[in-house]
Amino acid sequence: MASEHGLPDALVKNEFEPLNIKRTHRVLKELRLGRLKRYRKKRTGNSAALQADRPNHVWCLDFVHDSCLNGAKLKILSVVDEFTRECLALEVDTRLNARRVQEVLSPVMAERGAPAFVRTDNGSEFIARILAVFLSQSGSKSHFIAPGSPWQNAFVESFHSTLRREHLDVEAFVNLADAQVKTAVWRRWYNDQRPHSSLGNIPPTTVASRILESSRATPSFLLKSGVTSTTEDSP
Repeated sequence: MASEHGLPDALVKNEFEPLNIKRTHRVLKELRLGRLKRYRKKRTGNSAALQADRPNHVWCLDFVHDSCLNGAKLKILSVVDEFTRECLALEVDTRLNARRVQEVLSPVMAERGAPAFVRTDNGSEFIARILAVFLSQSGSKSHFIAPGSPWQNAFVESFHSTLRREHLDVEAFVNLADAQVKTAVWRRWYNDQRPHSSLGNIPPTTVASRILESSRATPSFLLKSGVTSTTEDSP
């Protein structure tokens, strides 16, 4: 799969050059500052001020659309952790409303804990009362970007560009079931194997696991407390 997406060199590099956690954090911090500068002139309101500084701090959600060979229209919900860049969910269906968004988020929160913030646009699925109540009861706060300002949700926009370029524009989906299966496979590959340039050419789940290891705490404690300290480099 790597050769299909022009990533063989980075994949080979991953096999032989492990990245320590201090360097990972340094890369993340440098990237985040760079991206803030890139979009600062266009941002308005307080949406631009929220910046993820730990895993499970900010999840960003958005929809992207595609179609099948049989004519079925697809609606895809993406859920991305802004800090680790993990794709936590990639739900594919012909219709996705606010209740379905809740149903997608519920098991992810049960496994990882609820994020501090959920960043979305002002689409009807995201501003619906049923989702607002669910997030409030879960301990998460909704954080809406300004209308007509997709750059304020830059991480999910970038993810969708990758999703489109490396999956949706590459695969031909026979029907909904085919799209669901192929997209689930792609999500696992994206999280576990695909090198991420902004993470030092290592996959998102590798970053997440190294942060967990460096915290010297259980995953649930890290996710709920937001531990961000790093350990010294190994000799």
